[in-house]
Amino acid sequence: MSQTEAETATGEHEHTEFWRRYYAEAVADLAQRYPDEQGSIRVNWSDLLAYDIDLAEDYLVAPNTIDGILQQALADYPVPNVELTDVDIRMVGLNAGEIYSPLEVTRDAEDRDEEYVGVRGELSKVTEPKKEIQEAAFECQRCGSMSYVPQAGDSFQEPHECQGCERQGPFQVVHSDSTFRHHSKIRVETPADERGDLQDESIDADVRGDLVWLGDNDFGLLTRSGEPVVVYGTVEQRQIEEGRTKTRHFEDYLDVSAIEFDADEDDVKIAEYREEFEELATREDAVDVFAESIVPELYETPEWEHALELLVAYLFAAPRVDVPNGPTYRGDIHALIVSDYGMGKSMVNSAVAMYSPKCIKESVTGMSSDVGLLAAAVEDDFGDGQWTLEPGILVRANGGHVILDEIDKTDADLERMNDALEGEQIVDVNKAGQSASFKSRVGLLATGNPEDSRFTAEVPVSEELDIDRSLLSRFDGIVTMRDEADEEQDGFIAETQGMSYVEAQEYAHGDRDEMDLLSREVSPEVGRAWIAFARESVAPKLRPRHVESIREWYAEEVRQLNKKFRNNDAGDMPVPVSARKVQDTIRFAVAFARVHLRDEVADEDVERAMDLSKALVGQTFDGDTFQPAAVNTTPDTQDERVRSVKALINDLETPEAGADIDDILTDAQEDLDMTPSDVEQEIEKLKQKGEAYEPSMN
Repeated sequence: MSQTEAETATGEHEHTEFWRRYYAEAVADLAQRYPDEQGSIRVNWSDLLAYDIDLAEDYLVAPNTIDGILQQALADYPVPNVELTDVDIRMVGLNAGEIYSPLEVTRDAEDRDEEYVGVRGELSKVTEPKKEIQEAAFECQRCGSMSYVPQAGDSFQEPHECQGCERQGPFQVVHSDSTFRHHSKIRVETPADERGDLQDESIDADVRGDLVWLGDNDFGLLTRSGEPVVVYGTVEQRQIEEGRTKTRHFEDYLDVSAIEFDADEDDVKIAEYREEFEELATREDAVDVFAESIVPELYETPEWEHALELLVAYLFAAPRVDVPNGPTYRGDIHALIVSDYGMGKSMVNSAVAMYSPKCIKESVTGMSSDVGLLAAAVEDDFGDGQWTLEPGILVRANGGHVILDEIDKTDADLERMNDALEGEQIVDVNKAGQSASFKSRVGLLATGNPEDSRFTAEVPVSEELDIDRSLLSRFDGIVTMRDEADEEQDGFIAETQGMSYVEAQEYAHGDRDEMDLLSREVSPEVGRAWIAFARESVAPKLRPRHVESIREWYAEEVRQLNKKFRNNDAGDMPVPVSARKVQDTIRFAVAFARVHLRDEVADEDVERAMDLSKALVGQTFDGDTFQPAAVNTTPDTQDERVRSVKALINDLETPEAGADIDDILTDAQEDLDMTPSDVEQEIEKLKQKGEAYEPSMN
């Protein structure tokens, strides 16, 4: 099929069928936004290949020519009241063979047949967007005639002569009649862990038009620095100049046509897993099932049970509430876990990152300033000496999660994060004339060790957390863990770790078809889809009756802790109970309702949230774990229920016969006010953990 034939016998361009067959919906959306809001359309090369293999192959060797054909075909597409002329084609999705590393795309240029390529790497630098003139309008200062000159390359082009008086000027640029677009320079480099020590693998590229704003907020590409990326375009040659002298040397650069971020590739399959996670969400124990699935190889001590429940809330979060000219309530949940070394924090961090639909996980070891966390204006030789704005982790993860490990091992001024974590959640940069405000709407999970890596029995907890108290107050939940010798618990920890290894080894060698101890009811794929759907589509409403419950709990129970522990000279907790705890608890309640995909927060969501807040507040005190002021023999939290049933079994068991199940059910109902089904559920959990067993009847 000849690609130069412009029209069919009907008068319609022969390739308009491509747009009709593959992109009818995208063209309809473009027509509604063209030209002010959108001037380009994204095309996947595989669709072009399926439509016409010759056209697709021609695109790789002559992209400008085929772009023109597709643009003309789109202009002929019948759209009411709109003429889609000069729409930029953004071609993505090339085969792996046409996607190179920065070094490959320049080193092997002479051996490469295709002109249109993809370059895979990390977006390491981005200059601030500048206006670039695309077509300059000139007014002759002699006769007033207008001339229009398209601009290309690095040099500004003026008219050779006036079209009216035919004289050579002088001319004045008329900005109002000229056409401008935005331009940024970017650098794509191979990540440090994928290149050799002596190789500087990078390529610079020019980005123009709406591609400059390809991002999650008003700063476009600037906020995506550091992300994995595939940049598509043509490799060009630029002569290197030294001062005003042109040298014999040339450098490669990429003239960018399209950009595809790895994070934008839809690895969160909501539709594929929706039926499965909607069924899980209806279960009464949905939060527990999710928590127990995160790190099945971890033996859940009471502290880890609280932490994993907190992390479920952290992953789902609550919706953000913004009132015009009114208050702002963040929905992101911040969590801090501080423990003696070797208690599993790194393992948990990796697992939580695996469940998050969007997450940046970093260790802050060696970080000497807050620049990597927030943002900075940096001056270097990139971009002809321009200052570049470099967003930090909290900005790049906007809309998702950040996990910072080893938070105790940095000299960075961590309290500079305060504004980035609270209220509007904004990071401001003002330096050398560069001014920007970046959104940092993320949930932060920070983990680390106390001073000297271990808690000291004689030292109050508050003195061992080497973190500014203003920053500590931003965390909705703080978990502290001491590695204390406990013969029974240590045995279960060792057994869990050992059996996890055995299971994994057997599975890897084909001796086991499925996991037992390491099995997950909620797989990471289902979990990511569940979280993504809930965060995008579910906004449970809190009702006044819930506020009354929280009011009584806060005023009559939790708030009294400050007085109780001060009077008992038991020391202070790191952050005294304040009104912030009310907002923390509300966020927990709404997050738990999100797990169940509810439109309205349920009473049990509020009860769970208060139980969790109470447990977290209590275990950060220097003293006994907090118990409610009123005497209540009914165990409230999951942790209390498990401990109560375990204690009951210990009281009833005999060396010869263990404990009779009927006696356990009877005593639990009479002494603990627990239903038989609740008791059986807790016994089953003890059996799964290896803390109880039922003899075979064979």
